[in-house]
Amino acid sequence: MRTLLGTVLLLLTLTACGASTAGAPGGTGPETPTTSSSSPLPGSPTVAPPPSQTVGRPTQGIAPGDDVIAESQVDARSLPEGYPRSLTRSLDGKTVILQAEEGGCRRVSARVGDQTPQQVVVLIAVTAAKKGQMCPDYIREITVPLALAEPLGTRTVVLRQG
Repeated sequence: MRTLLGTVLLLLTLTACGASTAGAPGGTGPETPTTSSSSPLPGSPTVAPPPSQTVGRPTQGIAPGDDVIAESQVDARSLPEGYPRSLTRSLDGKTVILQAEEGGCRRVSARVGDQTPQQVVVLIAVTAAKKGQMCPDYIREITVPLALAEPLGTRTVVLRQG
């Protein structure tokens, strides 16, 4: 009698498990296509649509309406190691935006130097704490807008210490 009862319970368990995987891939039953409904089921996570594809320019850290300045248009050869080199421009081209990180006792500033039909010079200053001075432990991203007399166009941006 015990053996018969155990066998019946085992069969019921297997039947129940088989029924729950009938529509699942790899299950024993016919597969049914899944359809998406316009309203999510209660308790189910909401899935956002995929982000739009932006071809040719990174999107992280760049403000909407700004455009990345190509590395080939930036001359940073004379800039010391550790200085910011990331630039964007406004869509009208009249503002160059330096993106940098500052934190603790490190401060970054920049100003426009000479502007010619061939190039725009941007002078960047990085100040740090005096040796032995204690500084808070944080980093933040900043943007430094630099107004130009004329749109940047194809001019080269020359980054220099200053």
